[in-house]
Amino acid sequence: MNIRKTYLLCIALFTLAFMALVLLGSYLLSIGSKQFAVAAFLFAIATVFGQITSLALYIRHKARLHAMTQKQQGDSHV
Repeated sequence: MNIRKTYLLCIALFTLAFMALVLLGSYLLSIGSKQFAVAAFLFAIATVFGQITSLALYIRHKARLHAMTQKQQGDSHV
């Protein structure tokens, strides 16, 4: 598995974890377990940071690949 697929997989997994934690927090809040519901919502916020980090790393990887291809094309024309 290359690094591009790894970053995309991380984004998808963090998204699924976010949805599951929000659902869990809502359920726990509905049955009256406020402390665990707040903990689930806080973990959901942490997964958003994981999504943002994975997306930033993916964009940086794409930019590096683009810069390398531009440099190779520039070197071949000289």
